[in-house]
Amino acid sequence: MNYEKACQSDILECIKLKNSVISHLKSIGVNIWDEDYPSDELIKNDILFSNARVVKNEGEIIAYLCFYDPNIEYNEYPFKEEKLYTFSRLMVKENYTGKHVGTFLVKNALNEIRSIGVKGCEILVHPINKVAINFYNKIGFKFEQTKLYDFGTFHNFTLLF
Repeated sequence: MNYEKACQSDILECIKLKNSVISHLKSIGVNIWDEDYPSDELIKNDILFSNARVVKNEGEIIAYLCFYDPNIEYNEYPFKEEKLYTFSRLMVKENYTGKHVGTFLVKNALNEIRSIGVKGCEILVHPINKVAINFYNKIGFKFEQTKLYDFGTFHNFTLLF
């Protein structure tokens, strides 16, 4: 497996991954994403602005996330801590779930964030997404609060380096 920055030639494959993840989430009753979010345009912009990271296995994209300064995504600072990064849109191809691909991707992204001098990471997780909540707890993220935003109610989790 390789962790790398997604490039322009990866856009269509990342959009296909997103669509398959949305379909899978709907099939298990976790309706947190749809055709509006994350949009194809958002995935494209993640990649074009160098925020997207992928895991490839023999050239195939099997996981995706993007990380950035939260002001870029939310046009505000939604977290308690300042000067932290966030990541979102974590996706793992269905036949690779449970095989530590997500852990590999997130840990590499966190190491990259740490290497540029950021002191930690905060994320938002939808309360219905129990699998993600358990996943982030195992990695070491700590629950901070549940908060209502313009785009919905989310749990905030923090990991300081």
